Amino acid sequence: MRRFMMVATAVTTLGGGATQNAAAQGATDSPFNFELRATGMLPTFDISDTADFGYGGGLGLGYRLNDSFRLMADVDIARHGTAAEGVDINTYHYMAKAGFDVYESDSVILTLNLGAGAVTFGGDLPSAETYFAINAGAKLGIKLSPTFQLLVSPQGDIAFSDADFVGTDNSWVWPLGIGFRVTP
Repeated sequence: MRRFMMVATAVTTLGGGATQNAAAQGATDSPFNFELRATGMLPTFDISDTADFGYGGGLGLGYRLNDSFRLMADVDIARHGTAAEGVDINTYHYMAKAGFDVYESDSVILTLNLGAGAVTFGGDLPSAETYFAINAGAKLGIKLSPTFQLLVSPQGDIAFSDADFVGTDNSWVWPLGIGFRVTP
């Protein structure tokens, strides 16, 4: 939870500075966006023998480079139950992504993304371990106003984990986030 709060503080601080900078330049459209998501995480393949479906949340920061290409940073956390009574696993997903807007209309925007980062497995485990991970997914923004979108974000994260620690050397976890995207 401490990591989540540190990331939330960083996103808020960066976003506040970016908003002030854009306003000072007289810009009408900010290239930055912020996301807040409730997240369900579905472990599949071998990791599903160790961890159950988990619930959590996520934060995102995006920067639009041009009309169709954006850079994104996402953090998602979840708590997963296990077959062992009283033992839960926490997962922390940290991903840097490149996104390409494949469809945009007056009411929706669909972005496909690829990225890389890390996934940490912790919680009631003997220790917390962090592994390199890759990501692929999509983000569907339903425009409620020019600056506010309902967001649906299905993602796929593959962590190259240690089989001795989590029971597999490739932990496939699928975060599905539903939340909001704000463009200041």
